[in-house]
Amino acid sequence: MTDALTLSRRRFLSALGVGAAALPSLGLPGFVQAAGQPPGSGGILVLVELAGGNDGLNTVVPVTDPAYRGLRPEIGLARDETLRLDADTGLHPEMRAMADLWERGELGIVEGVGYPNPNRSHFRSIEIWNAGQGAASVDRQGWISTAFDDGRRTASGDADGVVLGGDMGPLSGAGRFTAMRDEEMFLETLENLPGGGHAVRPAGSRSPLDHVLATYESAGVTGDRIRTRLEQSRRPRWTFPESDIAQQLQSVARLLDAGVEVPVLKVVQDGYDTHQGQPDQHSWLLGDLSAAIGAFASVMQAAGLWDRITVVTYSEFGRTARENASGGTDHGTAAPVFVAGGAVRGGFAGARPDLGRLVEDDLVYTTDYRQLYSAILSDLWDLTPPAELVGPGPALRLLG
Repeated sequence: MTDALTLSRRRFLSALGVGAAALPSLGLPGFVQAAGQPPGSGGILVLVELAGGNDGLNTVVPVTDPAYRGLRPEIGLARDETLRLDADTGLHPEMRAMADLWERGELGIVEGVGYPNPNRSHFRSIEIWNAGQGAASVDRQGWISTAFDDGRRTASGDADGVVLGGDMGPLSGAGRFTAMRDEEMFLETLENLPGGGHAVRPAGSRSPLDHVLATYESAGVTGDRIRTRLEQSRRPRWTFPESDIAQQLQSVARLLDAGVEVPVLKVVQDGYDTHQGQPDQHSWLLGDLSAAIGAFASVMQAAGLWDRITVVTYSEFGRTARENASGGTDHGTAAPVFVAGGAVRGGFAGARPDLGRLVEDDLVYTTDYRQLYSAILSDLWDLTPPAELVGPGPALRLLG
C-alpha cells in the first residue's frame, strides 16, 4: 500500500507540474479544493505570464519621442521598422498577428502598468503581481483566489482555474484550482489514483500522507469533471506553432473546445530577462508570442468562443528605459499589458510613461496594476473587487 501510494503521489505531482519537494507548499486550500466555486457568468480569462521582465519600450514603441532614440541608440527600433498602431506608436515588427487583432479592434494596450515602490527582484516582484495587494504585502494568496473566495458566486463550472504553464501564481489559494502540464499524463494519473480515482483514507489516520490523500480527494472532484469532458470530445486537428507557449495555448483551446467550464486559465512564456544581446532574443520571443495568440484567436473564433475570451499578458516588471553596455536592458518597472479578445475594447488605455521623467533610468508607472485586476473582475464577471485589490486611479474598462 505504501509503495503504491508513493508511486501514485509521484506521478500525481508530476502530472500537475510540481515536484515531490514542493509538497509542503501544496496546502489543500492553496492547490485544489472542492469548496470554492467560480463566477457564474460566461467570461473566460486567459492569463499569459511573460516571465523574466518584458521590455515594454521595444514592444510598444514611442516612435516619435526623441527621448526614445537618445535612451536606446543601439537597440532602439526605427520608426519605419515597426508596425504602426497610430501616428506616434509602433508595434514590434515581429508581432504581425497581434497587429492584425489591433486592426480588427480586438486588441487593447494598457500602458504604464506597475505599482508603487517597485521591487526589481524577479522572485519578489512576481509575488507582488500574483498577490495583487501592493509592494508591502507578504500575502501568498493569488489575486484570482482572493477575488473568488468571497462567497458571491453561484455553484457552476468544472473548475475555478487551470494552470497550463508555470506555477499557480494568481491562482494560488482557496478554490478548485489545478494544473495540467500534459493531457495524457493528467488523464492517466486520475485513472490510477488509489481507490479508482478517489483516495481511501484509513480510519483515524494522522500520518503525513493525510495531506497527499486530501489532495487526491479534492483533485478527483475537479479532475474527474475535466477528464469526462476531454474523453467525450473529439480532438480537433488544429495548426499551432511548435513553440512552448503555442502548445500551452493549444491545450487551453482543447479544454475550452471540449466544453470544460472554467473561468481562468494560465500559461507562461519564459526568456524575457534580456540583459544582453536583446534585439535577437526579444524578436524571437515576441514573434512566438504573437503567432501563438494569433493561432489561438483563430481557432477560438472558429469554435464560436472568441467573444467570451479575454487574453491578458503580464510580466513581473518592465526593463530600464536606457539600454546597457551589453546591448540589453536591466530590471525596470512599468510596462504595457496586452488585452485581446472578441469583446475587447480595442485601442489604448492608461497613460504612456514620460521618457523625460525617469527615476534612476526607470519609467514611472502611470497605471496601478490593481486597476487592471479590478477591471478584469468587473468586466468579465461583474464582481465587485475586494478592497485589498482596489488601487488608486480611475477605473479602466477592458470590454466594449
